[in-house]
Amino acid sequence: MKATTIAAMIKLTALPRGPAVLAPEVATQLGRLAAKLGRPAPVTVDPALVEAAEAALRTAIPFEVLAVLAVEDRTLAGLVDWTAAIEAFYGANEAPNRFPHVAFAQLVGTPEDWTAEPCFAAFARTADRAKARLVRWDVRKPDRDGTPYSLAQYLAERHEVLPPGKAAPLELTIAAPPVVERWATHTKFGRGRVLARGEGKTKIEFADGVRTLADNFLTFE
Repeated sequence: MKATTIAAMIKLTALPRGPAVLAPEVATQLGRLAAKLGRPAPVTVDPALVEAAEAALRTAIPFEVLAVLAVEDRTLAGLVDWTAAIEAFYGANEAPNRFPHVAFAQLVGTPEDWTAEPCFAAFARTADRAKARLVRWDVRKPDRDGTPYSLAQYLAERHEVLPPGKAAPLELTIAAPPVVERWATHTKFGRGRVLARGEGKTKIEFADGVRTLADNFLTFE
C-alpha cells in the first residue's frame, strides 16, 4: 500500500494537553539519557508545534518519539524534512519502494550528504500516540515494512553507553511554553501582543490580525 494511501486512512485525534503517559521502560531509558546529556528529566513540548508537524506528516507522532526529540533538543521540522526527502528520492528515481513511515533520526551518513549509505530510525504512521512501532529503514535496500527496531537499539546506536545507576524517569508534558516577553514590535506591522514562541518564531496579535514571524525581525519588550 502506498504511503499516501496509508496516510490518508489515518484519522488524527486531538492532541491531549498535560502529562503524557510513557511506558515505564521508555521513561527509564530516556531518564538515563537526559542524565548523560545534562538535561532535566521533566521535558515540555509545545502542542502547537506538534500539531503543525502532524498535519504536515499526516500522522500522529508517538509520545515516545516526542520525548526522544525533547531530550536530544531537536525540532520536529527534521521529521518533516527527512520524510519529504525520502519520499522525493523514491519518486525521482521511479523506484517501486514507498515510504509508509516517518523518519525521526539519521543513523548513517552525514547531514550534508544523507544519501551516503543512508539509514534512518523511523516509526510507522499511526493514529495512536501512546504506541510506537519503530523501524530501521535502509533507503537503498528497504524491507517492505522496515526492519523492526527498538528504543534501546536506537539509544545504543546514537548514544553508545548510557551512565550506570539510577536516574529519574523522564516526564513528558504537552503544554505551551511560558511567554516571557509580553510585547514585540515589527517595522511594518507595529507593536503587538506575544501569544506564543518557539523554534525561532513568535506568534503575535497585531491590530490588524495575528501573524507568526521570525524572531530576528522583532524587537521584544
